[in-house]
Amino acid sequence: MDAGDKPVITDGWENTPRIMFGKADASVTYGNLALSGGYKTLAKGPLTSVLGEPYKSLSVSQNAFHTKSNTTRVNADEVLLWSDDVVTGWTRFNNPNLNTFDSATDAYQSNMAQVSVSVGAANYSAFEQSLLREEKIEGVCVKATGCAGTTYVNLQQNSVNKYRVFPLAAGDMEQYLGHSTGPSADVNTACPFDVSSNQHICGNDPTIQMYWLRSASWDNTIRVHRVAKDGGISYQTTQYQPSALRPAFRLKLENLLLTANSGDQSQSDGDMRLTFVEPGKTLMGWSASVVGSAGSRRLNLSGVSDLDTHSGLGWKLVDPDTNDVLGSGRTSTGGNVALPESKMTDVSKEYDLYLWGQQDGNAVDGLTNTATEPVKMKIVDWKVKRPPVVFGIDVAGTTSGGLKAYRIGDYEQTVFDHTGALKSVVMSTPAGVKSAVLAAAQAAGGSNVDADDPTGWVASQWLGYPTDPPSDDATSAFDQHAGSLQLFAQALAANGDAELGGVQGELPGGIFAAGATKTLLVSGPGLYLIVDDSGKSLPMIVGTKVVNEGLLSGDRLVDFADAGVRGKPRLGVAVLKTEMMEVSKRVVNDAGMDGFDLGADVLFEVVLRVPDLSGFDSVSYDDYEFTVSDTADQGLELPAASEVTVFMDVPDTDTNVTASLSVDVSGQTLTVSGLKTLFAESDGVSGVQNKVLPGSLIRVRYTAVLHVNAVSSAPGGGGMKANVNTATVTRSRMSGVADGWTDAGTGLESIGTTANVYTFQVNAVKVGRDDGSTPLVGAEFEVSRDGVALGFVELDDGEYRLATQGDSSVLTSVASGQNGSLILQGVEARALQFKETSAPWGYLRVPAFNVDMTPVWTQNADVVELVSYRSSGTNMAYVSQDGRSLVVADPSVSLMNLPYTGGVGILLLVVVGGAITMLGIRPYYLAHCAEATANII
Repeated sequence: MDAGDKPVITDGWENTPRIMFGKADASVTYGNLALSGGYKTLAKGPLTSVLGEPYKSLSVSQNAFHTKSNTTRVNADEVLLWSDDVVTGWTRFNNPNLNTFDSATDAYQSNMAQVSVSVGAANYSAFEQSLLREEKIEGVCVKATGCAGTTYVNLQQNSVNKYRVFPLAAGDMEQYLGHSTGPSADVNTACPFDVSSNQHICGNDPTIQMYWLRSASWDNTIRVHRVAKDGGISYQTTQYQPSALRPAFRLKLENLLLTANSGDQSQSDGDMRLTFVEPGKTLMGWSASVVGSAGSRRLNLSGVSDLDTHSGLGWKLVDPDTNDVLGSGRTSTGGNVALPESKMTDVSKEYDLYLWGQQDGNAVDGLTNTATEPVKMKIVDWKVKRPPVVFGIDVAGTTSGGLKAYRIGDYEQTVFDHTGALKSVVMSTPAGVKSAVLAAAQAAGGSNVDADDPTGWVASQWLGYPTDPPSDDATSAFDQHAGSLQLFAQALAANGDAELGGVQGELPGGIFAAGATKTLLVSGPGLYLIVDDSGKSLPMIVGTKVVNEGLLSGDRLVDFADAGVRGKPRLGVAVLKTEMMEVSKRVVNDAGMDGFDLGADVLFEVVLRVPDLSGFDSVSYDDYEFTVSDTADQGLELPAASEVTVFMDVPDTDTNVTASLSVDVSGQTLTVSGLKTLFAESDGVSGVQNKVLPGSLIRVRYTAVLHVNAVSSAPGGGGMKANVNTATVTRSRMSGVADGWTDAGTGLESIGTTANVYTFQVNAVKVGRDDGSTPLVGAEFEVSRDGVALGFVELDDGEYRLATQGDSSVLTSVASGQNGSLILQGVEARALQFKETSAPWGYLRVPAFNVDMTPVWTQNADVVELVSYRSSGTNMAYVSQDGRSLVVADPSVSLMNLPYTGGVGILLLVVVGGAITMLGIRPYYLAHCAEATANII
């Protein structure tokens, strides 16, 4: 269909394909009605709103003001769809009896406006609703007193409120359905025809006589247009009841992947169903091949996806010359995997094959299919051919300049894990850039840099991958634009093209001017320096993904299994930034990224960058200020001042400079003063100047204790609670406040950064296996970790916290409370072993089982955004339906023959605000320990 097409006018209603969309089952629809789920396309945009005339061909003396109506505007890349039948029972247009649709007066909405909103919410899935453009609608009355009179056309306005679903306008009947004969019957606008009764019937209800249109369309404020069941258009008072809503909506097409037969998803005739991509969802572990002989060739497909429900796979075959879809199908029940051999007339042509994970639509959840991002391959000579690997780095951000890429490291000796993900890779330095890399590493403060392989040394120290022994560069581990890594990038970027081995990839200037994400194609796999030729953004060190030729299916370009989750940078991803990080903070001793037990020591490190004082020649040394304060939540107990240590990377990496500073701890605030003595001095005239290189690093380290007042994080909406520790730097400024800083008083500015400390809780509920709604009180458990029993302090009935040093009344056994619940607060997210020591009367004890919680962090490893529960050891301990608790189901004596052992229960929950999403999470369990076997890791 081309832009501006109106299929019904061209081919007639009966010949326009019907699209199955929305919910159709009476258990979930508005008014509990069984619906056809059928819609037809009235127009494809762009089409502007015009003055339509449904009485155009009739001689109506008052036609000029009685029947004209502004039509529904359709944007580019969207279509206007209209239901093939009404979707409500009788309903008034308005009450009180006015033709006002909605109004700003008292936020007024007519009954028809309210019903439209309710239908839009009830009759479509949340995913389908996201595909509908919610916008104001044209051609309605918004006057509180109604619209009437010979100049009514001039009274028409756009609605006050926005609507996804709405009744068509009177003018739409002529513009999109070709109806210009007023009250004359018309099959294009009529309700469905019932052969058995030889009449048109709306909604399978003979008592419904018509459906409402929208317009301020008569010389009387109580009248509005409606369409009779035979398709004729007239008017009626707005309180007339034997009328219903026949909805329309504007469907956005940007993520439309396929239109195909509703039954088997083929390209055959019949009702059609739409398949839309849900952005961010991926297909993994896929494979594709052609099997069968001539005349019966079909696709053999497999793969899994991270859709909420994975029904199977969808596919389509496209002629690359015409972009026509030659064939399509799905692998789920009743689907189609037969190749369209009759249309593939040139066996030497490389036809495009697209494959995706699919969640099939249904009448209860919404008829629209949901798909992952598709993968593309070729079919030539009846063989599936994967496209060659193309290496690139996805760059996001804003700059007016162009980007150049220089390869400074080669990948060698790659090792992959059992899933196919990258486990380790050794880095080597290309001969042509060795001297430049070595000099830049030394200029950035590197000591004992490997002269034979300086890139390997940089990778092991500053890229942010786990090493053995661990690197002390806290900042570079979590940000491409900070710490030693950024100093190295700046020193390296000062070289010319020849010293850097020549440009190995390039993007022109201007494409990032308004912010964008573009792929910077590079010459091959490896580690790259990316430079903005305008100097507007900072240089970056980024590695490409690694090709795994052993993967026979799916994407051969792979990343580390835990990339982006445990503070480990993602390969092949970069973000433009204009300033180096001035201050950062992290927890040093949470190597497993699994939080802490109550009472545990938490080692913090605040990393400061030495400022550039070249513009401070009018500020004296005595007047220049530079201090850092650190404020902790009540859940953290700060150390004594004598236990705080400060390091500087000048002259050596770990120079202890604590003795020259003043440290104070008061309540929940720790302050370090005198820091300027480390990097500033008087210029001998009237100003202050640097005595060490700007960008050098100062590191403040101290150990706090996680106190019993700490908050615990739990699964479920809003369950993530951090114990926050905030570091604030206050420094002198010359004039205005720097970007990202805040005004801290006359001549001062400040900036803060936080480190979040997490401890977790296990929520369990004890029930009877034969009746899951029966809570069991008094079930007792011993809880251990790594074979060592844990002690707890009781807080309330069925609620406990982990015991800490100095606690009295420590319990080695915990029991379910009156509602069957058991809550254990303040534990590190590692595997716990539960042993039921006493079951409630009439029930048997369950076998011992394990509970493992794995938190998943944001890419910068600063916030926990989801947590997974895992139970094993018995199928009588499993994750609840809502994911908020672990259900432990004791068998009654009558169920004693049921098996005690079984599978593993896993549920991943995204906890952001209370909304649950699953964007970008890997489908397998993330390892608890970081790799430490090679140069780059």
